[in-house]
Amino acid sequence: MALNRRYLLKAKRRLETARLALERGFVCSAVSNCYYALFNAMQSVVGKPPKGSWTHGGLPKVFSKVAFQKKLLQPEEIRRIVELAYGLYVLRKRADYEDVLLEKVEAKDYAEEYFSAVERLINFLEELPDGDSDEP
Repeated sequence: MALNRRYLLKAKRRLETARLALERGFVCSAVSNCYYALFNAMQSVVGKPPKGSWTHGGLPKVFSKVAFQKKLLQPEEIRRIVELAYGLYVLRKRADYEDVLLEKVEAKDYAEEYFSAVERLINFLEELPDGDSDEP
């Protein structure tokens, strides 16, 4: 399995940033960084887009297709990751664009579930053999 390890490193760093932000009570930043950690993890699997940049709706679809074709994960796991991506996307849009400050208490209902799921995916991808890489 060829992975772009730079995107995987970005994913790890964004997730760590998300955890630090949540610990400090910066819930909007935590949610946004958790979402982008997942986005970068998916990028590590699919590589560069055919043109331009990945869209927030397009990347999960391509990730799903690539992960299924390469038998990277079981179909049910792929479906859960795509659902996670869409759920986090909606939450990130709320955190980034709406006139709200998500409260830490509210975030506890979903944060650990999201953070843990993203962390599991990153850890799984890190354990894959390098194979051919997208890195020079």
